[in-house]
Amino acid sequence: MEMTFGKYKGRSVEEVHRLNPSYFKWMKEKGLTEKDEYIYYIEVMPQEDPESFEWDVEVRTGYKCWSCKGEMDILLLFNPEVMNELREGYPLISDLAYSKPRTMIELANRFGVKLQERFSKMTGDKYVMHICPHCNSHQGDYHVVEDNHQNTTVSKTIKINFDVSKKIWRET
Repeated sequence: MEMTFGKYKGRSVEEVHRLNPSYFKWMKEKGLTEKDEYIYYIEVMPQEDPESFEWDVEVRTGYKCWSCKGEMDILLLFNPEVMNELREGYPLISDLAYSKPRTMIELANRFGVKLQERFSKMTGDKYVMHICPHCNSHQGDYHVVEDNHQNTTVSKTIKINFDVSKKIWRET
């Protein structure tokens, strides 16, 4: 999508994000959040560049492994800029099913959630996915992240952002 106004008129939203990500903060401060460019930015760019954005994180207990039926904790990420009515109830739908960066593995470990980068036959590619701590089976993040019909309980809620200088996620 191209910018249709301002000093970046004619440039793509992705290019403006690379050149000057604070431009979108300025748009928000100036009340320009109804502009198509801003809506595109908050809905698309976090999926493409998750380490550049703040995230709401929920650690949930009670997810049952498809293989051993053992209970495990899961880590769900939500874009705080996007109103998501599917954050509560069933199915539970969150963000970054197949685009979690490897840096999320260490964050998940801090909360007792096991993530690993593994190959998925369904997607035909590797991605960072939930792993059962009991039997080591991959869970397939479609069922955990995108279309979760299991009854789980929120055990912890935090906001995080990525500290580029230290290359770690931190609570904000």
